[in-house]
Amino acid sequence: MKIIIAFFAATVFAAAAASDSKAQVGATASRDDSAALAPSASEATDSQGEAGSESLADVSSGPIAFGVIASNGQKQSGTTNWSSAYNATYKRYEIAIMGQNYYYLTFSTLVTPTGDSRFCRTDSVGGKLLIYCYDQSGAVQPARVAFTTFKAS
Repeated sequence: MKIIIAFFAATVFAAAAASDSKAQVGATASRDDSAALAPSASEATDSQGEAGSESLADVSSGPIAFGVIASNGQKQSGTTNWSSAYNATYKRYEIAIMGQNYYYLTFSTLVTPTGDSRFCRTDSVGGKLLIYCYDQSGAVQPARVAFTTFKAS
């Protein structure tokens, strides 16, 4: 492994030295590669403005809802447009967002377990956001969580 790393480092060093030897030592003019780095019309991505604005997401609206939920399902903080409860039967958090019929494929939701060693996933049923959390063995467990959800379509 050490030999491979040493060989790689030597190769990179040699390539850098060869590149520098082509430059004039002590020259004050700088090299401008901006034209070479600019994408051609066929390479441009949507975010670089080549596509019509109808294909770009409207990120100016921000999240639909966000907040922090205690492990018992009680809302701790966040926007005022949602409520939560822990469903002990199904071992999940159920979040109702006012004015939204939540369906997991039309929203983008980020969930972060806060302070617990957990893994969480989202789902939906009956217009509600569902959050399931698991411990490291894969067992469903309650957890304190923070979430942020955006409307995707």
